[in-house]
Amino acid sequence: MAGQVGKTTAERILDAAEQVFAERGFDGASLGDVADRVGIRGPSLYNHFRNKRELYAAVLGRLLDPFFELLEELLERPPSEAREDAAIECMLHHHVAHPNLARLIQHAALAGGDQLELLLKRWYHPFFQRIPELIPEAEQQDQEGAGQLAAMLIGFNNMILGYVTLAPLHEQLFGRDLLSEEAVKDYIRFLRQTVG
Repeated sequence: MAGQVGKTTAERILDAAEQVFAERGFDGASLGDVADRVGIRGPSLYNHFRNKRELYAAVLGRLLDPFFELLEELLERPPSEAREDAAIECMLHHHVAHPNLARLIQHAALAGGDQLELLLKRWYHPFFQRIPELIPEAEQQDQEGAGQLAAMLIGFNNMILGYVTLAPLHEQLFGRDLLSEEAVKDYIRFLRQTVG
């Protein structure tokens, strides 16, 4: 397997599980499929992960922990146009580098239940509880301003997840690799104009 040289078995399991969960969602994925992709026997998975849920959480953690760390760093900066630009680039580049992340998030959102609860509890709620720090104090009293910020964040998140998830469709339509560096730069310009 290309790219697997030097990786531990646990890392290879996580790589395979990421792919299987992204393709089929949590409910449609099986540990047997993961083991087959790694080239190990199914019971060997239990030497590294207790169960499917623990493996799923580890896959998400590997993708979302660094993503939210980057966003937390951006929150520490004073509000500015430069911070907004950095957030746009940071979010899009992370998703382009890890295209399965958008698929995993969308699978979880559609499935609901435990998968969605895990995303919310471990990553999204802790981060979004800090959103009031983004709003100047005068605007915190203004419900309309807070509602607009929430709408902007929702729309912005959807534009990034949709861009990455639908890249294969749009590549077929327009004959352009939307995950290429040039296409990503064009999309960043579009997002800046939209947010600005």
